[in-house]
Amino acid sequence: MREVGRRTLGVAKSSLPFVGIVGAVALALGGGYFGYQWVTHSSRFAIAELEVSGNARLGEREITDLLRLGPNPNVFLADMGTLESRLEASPWIVRAEVSRLLPTGLEIEIQEEAAIAVVELDGLYLANEKGQLFKRANVVGGEVDGLSIVTGISRDEHLADPAGTQERLQFALDALHGFAVKTDRPQIGEVHLDARHGISLITFDDAIAIHIGMPRKGELAERYRAFDSAWHALDAEEHAAARSFRIADRTPSDRVTVAFAGN
Repeated sequence: MREVGRRTLGVAKSSLPFVGIVGAVALALGGGYFGYQWVTHSSRFAIAELEVSGNARLGEREITDLLRLGPNPNVFLADMGTLESRLEASPWIVRAEVSRLLPTGLEIEIQEEAAIAVVELDGLYLANEKGQLFKRANVVGGEVDGLSIVTGISRDEHLADPAGTQERLQFALDALHGFAVKTDRPQIGEVHLDARHGISLITFDDAIAIHIGMPRKGELAERYRAFDSAWHALDAEEHAAARSFRIADRTPSDRVTVAFAGN
């Protein structure tokens, strides 16, 4: 996990020791209006550093930009709720907690989204483990690198029934995860959803289609075992020539039909 840690901003830091700062604040606040004015306007309490944890995707510059602190922000005048809302406006941030780190800092804890797959909806979108689409993917920025793509859901379908789309995506991600748990299986590059024919997994390297039909959630492991039996029964040459595996849907699930190139 990449963390910003403690970052010093371009603001002059106080030269008073921490205990002296606390004492000065107490005396100033005890002085009423003028004390309040000094505490909230003195450069001694300008925010000079951020201590951030929980960030893996967002870097220090992005987090600083989201905070929009402005010039010489005062640690006592900064509104924690406002800063948290600004951070949570980023599609990458699920939750943010900001607290004062006296005398001149802010402590920031964030929980980021984790992209599990990319979804094609007349454009590419990132999905989390719950099947929720949380942002449009920045392909140039590398946000889709290493992710499998889910296809077969139209944008109109998603807009008409977002809850139904999320349920379908969740099942597609379960199917993808269930297949990937065994490292001796080929890597999957695409999960295709079809209302009539069910789920197909397309391998990353050779575009071999593995049609698993419309299994109930508890049947996925059984169908994958059937694929394993067929896959391991083939030699390397047959692996290279294989174009599809079709696992029977409404008949015993140990029946697998394999199609080869040229057949």
